Amino acid sequence: MSSCLLFHGPGARDAALHRASEMGRLVAPPFGDKGLKTDDARDIVELLLSSPIDNKVNVVVVGPMDEANLKASDVLLKSIEEFRDDLVQPILWANDLGGVTTTIRSRCLDHWAPSLGAEGDAVLQQVAADLVGDALSDNCWRIPFTLKEEAKGKEVVLLGMMASALEGHLDKEPHRLLWERIRKVAQWRNPTQIEIIAALVCK
Repeated sequence: MSSCLLFHGPGARDAALHRASEMGRLVAPPFGDKGLKTDDARDIVELLLSSPIDNKVNVVVVGPMDEANLKASDVLLKSIEEFRDDLVQPILWANDLGGVTTTIRSRCLDHWAPSLGAEGDAVLQQVAADLVGDALSDNCWRIPFTLKEEAKGKEVVLLGMMASALEGHLDKEPHRLLWERIRKVAQWRNPTQIEIIAALVCK
């Protein structure tokens, strides 16, 4: 049985829509942009049980799940856990993974989605690369000085850049352990620079 996808981060909605277009086609406008309500969740459950329109994979995009009310999340729970590949497939998204109920999170494969515009921020990219390099080379004393003014207010995007820099090297234990620590901080609401420093320094 397939697992429901859950994108999170500054670019989560765009990433969910992009994945939907890659998989097949949307059968309805995205649900929940103004806050997912219980009635919306019931409509989604009904849609997930409907027959496909044609041979294409049919997809529905739902989010932000970190702003969905608890009852709406509960209504969706069983459907996203047991959705059928031959019917309509759900793709969820959230701005902040830490704000998604643990029951929803436990039934999804989560994917980090940094802001689509973040890749163009060369200064922040360099800060992320320097931080990863300092942490891996045990130059932890440099880390507080590497976190520059440009990173203030962009902590979530910075975490995404660091995670992305490590993803191609997860077969190496130091890289994988650092990636796991960064991911844990990325799940919190409004992570601070002090929390980022702690994740990079503490082993």
